Amino acid sequence: MQKKPEWMMDLQGLWPPTVAKALSALPLETMAEIDEVRMRCGRPLMISCGTGDVFVKSNGQTSKTPDGSLVIAPEEIKHLFQAACQHSVYAYEEEIRQGFLTLKGGYRLGLAGRITVRDGKVAALSHCAGACIRIMRELKGCADEAMRVVRPQNNVYSTLIISPPMMGKTTLLRDLTRQISNGIFGAEGKRVCLVDERAELAGCVAGIPQLDVGLRTDVLDGCPKAAGMMMALRSLSPQVLVTDELGGEEDAKAVMEAAFAGVKVLATVHGQDENDLMQRHGMRLLIQERVFERYLVLGQAPGRIVKRLDQRLCPMVGVR
Repeated sequence: MQKKPEWMMDLQGLWPPTVAKALSALPLETMAEIDEVRMRCGRPLMISCGTGDVFVKSNGQTSKTPDGSLVIAPEEIKHLFQAACQHSVYAYEEEIRQGFLTLKGGYRLGLAGRITVRDGKVAALSHCAGACIRIMRELKGCADEAMRVVRPQNNVYSTLIISPPMMGKTTLLRDLTRQISNGIFGAEGKRVCLVDERAELAGCVAGIPQLDVGLRTDVLDGCPKAAGMMMALRSLSPQVLVTDELGGEEDAKAVMEAAFAGVKVLATVHGQDENDLMQRHGMRLLIQERVFERYLVLGQAPGRIVKRLDQRLCPMVGVR
């Protein structure tokens, strides 16, 4: 008999009763494919999976149209929010200010509502009116193909993964981190420092990774990427630095500092392909300085590598 997926068990104490009942009534095949559950005050319960977004009725039936779907009440959003905070909102103020909570098991709860701004910076989120629960999945072995490009023999190449949103770049990077840290295919493990600004790679709770990022991996959880890379270089003696979603020039400069210090860097960036990177000054600088030795471009389907490029952005021949 097919069992309910692990996330249903892990999050069973989170949902308000009406939502729990609707989700529990979903077909097991649908449960297994869910990437996100979305609750919005006064609007229908929605799930996202490989086939797109669908609305959910109280009896677990789904539809592309909202007619007859379960409408989320304000008290149900409050129930979810309080449960995620373990009924101690003040203890989670900093995470809430950043717009998300990391739950036990590495799941991500994104928050929407009224934002309070002070001195040009986000000070608080109040009147929570919506939530997006992202279902984290570990796909151990999904980086086997990429490892042939990133880590031939006992070497590690600094590598940038280029991908549009929702194409599996974080999942791929997590498994690369695990394999490089543990050692695999006869290669010895490396000391890895993971700068996880938004807690998406390691899914830490109280600083402890909830997802497997390897035996030799130290995690700087919630730390800005550029600052974290400098902290790691000064005090954690990494052989490999890993971070997700490089942004502006500050991130690019930190990557260059690491490379000049002889540390390999694995990172991701949003983009359709390598041509998108040339439109951003920080990324263009990294390309011109040939900081990254390999580029992997994802597309067509989650986790699928469609291009393998060397440090000159030339296609790699004979690598599959």
